[in-house]
Amino acid sequence: MINSIRFSLVAILISMLFFNFSCSKKEDSKADDEQPILEAQKDIVAAQEYLGICYGPYHYDGQAPGTPISKAQLEEDLSLIARNFTFLRTYTVADGMDQIVGVAASKGLEVALGVHCYPNNEAQTKADINKAIQQIKAFPNTVLGLIVGNETNLRGPNFIEPATVANYMKYAQEKLSAEGIELPITSCITGVGADSQNNYPNEAYCGPILQQCKDLNTPDNRVILMTIYPYYGNGQPDNIHGNMEWSYQHGMANAENNFGLGVIIGEIGWPTGVGNNGTATGRENVQFAETNFKATLEWVNGNNFKKQAYNSFWFAMFDEPWKTNEPNGVGPSWGLYEKNGKQTPKFPIPALN
Repeated sequence: MINSIRFSLVAILISMLFFNFSCSKKEDSKADDEQPILEAQKDIVAAQEYLGICYGPYHYDGQAPGTPISKAQLEEDLSLIARNFTFLRTYTVADGMDQIVGVAASKGLEVALGVHCYPNNEAQTKADINKAIQQIKAFPNTVLGLIVGNETNLRGPNFIEPATVANYMKYAQEKLSAEGIELPITSCITGVGADSQNNYPNEAYCGPILQQCKDLNTPDNRVILMTIYPYYGNGQPDNIHGNMEWSYQHGMANAENNFGLGVIIGEIGWPTGVGNNGTATGRENVQFAETNFKATLEWVNGNNFKKQAYNSFWFAMFDEPWKTNEPNGVGPSWGLYEKNGKQTPKFPIPALN
């Protein structure tokens, strides 16, 4: 995708967005179902198909972070992704994942490139940022943006102060500028991490990160990724509207209205089962996941209370057996595809627009 075309399109879409808001204030009596569905507010990802896929490479038994991933596996995995999706999100450039951008380019895919932030390890984090920038430099038309850190505001063993992540974002921007590259710099936080009235003891407020998303980028590139899971909000698979409106009021709205950021849903999905020692709630099955995928697709395509499309990433492409510590024991079971190289999805993946 050529940046100049993308930026011109974004400017048009943002103009449409502001026009609609001004008209809505004058025509409050207009019924919701008469209002047009708007394009994505900030369009660094896609202009038509709004749903991409989260890709974790550790989906064979015995693989986990620290396991080297071969280029042959990346080729096979991305060939599967390209059957249904046009863009994907990654989380690291370690373990051979610095090859991902070149493989994606060969498949006609675009990548929101992720960098892992290591707790208490500034040197390793910056080394991975440098590695990511070399991939961006080699394939500038393939990388949609650089995502520095994933849910680092979630308190626990991987927690990093938001101000520290903000400094890593600044470092990445400086390195990109030195290479003459203009690219969106962002991060992925929990949904309530953007709630300025934060009352969540397990999740820190990410004001410094939100501010960097605004300060480091041009107006067309100011976005933040947020993970939002109706499943964890005890939502029903066929109707996520209430859960998503709650998430809007408790995070998304602050990012949009007070920081001027476009929200990209960095993760959204539904588990198909529970792992060993898991505690099922009766909602973890393939049928519910298929139902939820369709409901999510409708919502992100603009069938929502804002009549607004949102670029989003379904979590995830593959089951990942190493994820054993998530609530309810569902960590290994979020994939559209089963583990160990299964070539057929768990359910038919519908057209994305």
